[in-house]
Amino acid sequence: MHTESVKLIERNGITVYQERSGKVYWNQESNEHVVMLANRAGYFILIKQLRKAVDSVVIQLPGGKVERGESIEMAVRRELVEETGYECGAVYYLGKMYPASWRCNEIAHVFYTDEVLTRSEQRLDNDEQIEVLEIEVAQCLQQIRDNELQDSELTFAVLQAGLRGFISKEFSNLF
Repeated sequence: MHTESVKLIERNGITVYQERSGKVYWNQESNEHVVMLANRAGYFILIKQLRKAVDSVVIQLPGGKVERGESIEMAVRRELVEETGYECGAVYYLGKMYPASWRCNEIAHVFYTDEVLTRSEQRLDNDEQIEVLEIEVAQCLQQIRDNELQDSELTFAVLQAGLRGFISKEFSNLF
């Protein structure tokens, strides 16, 4: 796979390569993460945080990495509680996506729930500063349409939820 590439650096489970053309990409040993599109009574539960890679505050789905020995469903439930404080009932797998296939081998597993249960305190990692937002589904769709929300995982999740009928009324009102 990397026969036409030169390894530049290998550190902390990430290997950076450079193609002959000069393009740089990387592979991660632990390359799977999960995100959750949670619908609480017509409002999506989203998070807002600074993302240094794009030097901007980004509104996105709660989620994070899959720990060793953990199923993707266990991981998404854990991450929802950690980042938002919300627990959920039934979850539906919307599919996997490659958020940046031209740059890395990362895989995002995307879930949906409309069974948002109790809320407690966030259980953030020491380096996380996350604000929880609740945005009306119709407003979120409009903001995606108007390119005010640009996160690829969020837009993928909303598209899949619409196509599968989870938000069919709000989704069909866009067209």
